Amino acid sequence: MTHAIVQRATVASAPRAGTASAARSRTVPTAVRVPNRKVDRPPHRTPITVLHAASSADAVADLRPLPQTCAEQVTQAASVIRAASTSHRRQRIQLLLPINQRKNEFTSVESDDYGMNDADVYKAAMETASAMIRAVDPDGGEMSATRVDDDNDPVGVLQNAKGSVRALVIPNAQNLQNLRDLAALGDANGTQITLLVNPQWNEAGQVVSDFGVGPWRRKAMDFLQTFESTYSLTEYRVGAAATRDPARGGDYMGVGGVARVLKTHDGAWQTFAMGADGSSECVRADATEPTYEYLEKDVFTKYEYSLAGRRSGDTMDSLETRLESAATEAMSGTIDWSIASTAEINAAVRADAIGSSDVAALSKTGIRTALGAMGLPTSGKLEAMRERLADALLGDDKDQWD
Repeated sequence: MTHAIVQRATVASAPRAGTASAARSRTVPTAVRVPNRKVDRPPHRTPITVLHAASSADAVADLRPLPQTCAEQVTQAASVIRAASTSHRRQRIQLLLPINQRKNEFTSVESDDYGMNDADVYKAAMETASAMIRAVDPDGGEMSATRVDDDNDPVGVLQNAKGSVRALVIPNAQNLQNLRDLAALGDANGTQITLLVNPQWNEAGQVVSDFGVGPWRRKAMDFLQTFESTYSLTEYRVGAAATRDPARGGDYMGVGGVARVLKTHDGAWQTFAMGADGSSECVRADATEPTYEYLEKDVFTKYEYSLAGRRSGDTMDSLETRLESAATEAMSGTIDWSIASTAEINAAVRADAIGSSDVAALSKTGIRTALGAMGLPTSGKLEAMRERLADALLGDDKDQWD
């Protein structure tokens, strides 16, 4: 089953989830036909060229899986950054940070009543961006981090030892000069990649943007447009998102739902409907960025764009099974435990996917999570807990811990 192409129309663009951007007029995309398929694994800018029906097969072939973990997101983003760097040394990246409910499980859509404070958000952003930079250039050496916010909202600069990749992370409009300085360094050596990661400013206010008005705003926007948007993963909570679970019982998002929107360089804007069990389906692929109103009025009110409407009776593996499989597959490589969620650590314990080197790399929180998953005490000094975990995991081979 395929879906009809939606014609272009002009609507008011709503702000992104979690931002205060005012509405503005923009063009709603032409949709690419997306065949039924199960996706079980794996902010603006000028609209991309419309994907015509004749090229829809190619567009579908270019669709990307929705990351199921923060590590998968990092790997996916790094691959896109490397590919785009041949023609774009300045890039803009929007990451879905492992904060609030996503700290415990990345695909969780259950709203957290107590959001993380600015310091914790900063820590999560810097850890995620650091992991991404390491994946972009595995031979780049140690990472260095510097705060540049003058005790305001935390903002950081990251760079690897080789100087091949630098990033400004969660900046405000006051940090525009920091970004200019980083870009100038990149221009000087000609090979450096400069990343703008999760900017927090508003570029399109109805009266005044965060960059002012007139020539001041124009100068800022001219500079920002030199950064090519190459990767974006965002989440929208649309309407009464908590009242429906479209992953079960044939229900659909008639009064709201949770969507994640994925965009990779030169690819379509993919909208994934999220289920309460962590499952997801790609229900739309559009040529331009979907707005809140578009999702609310044109997507989440239609059964054909629901999880139930996209599936053909297939059953999804449980979240636990999917994470255990991912942990087992990751054993052949290096796992970045700095961005692993509580659910991923629990799954790795169940799948016997944690080794001695992993124990050494786990944070205090990660060690406690693993100990709890094994039914062991989670109190004590860090090294005592680390030794306790090593003993439990390695058994007779615990001498290798030494």
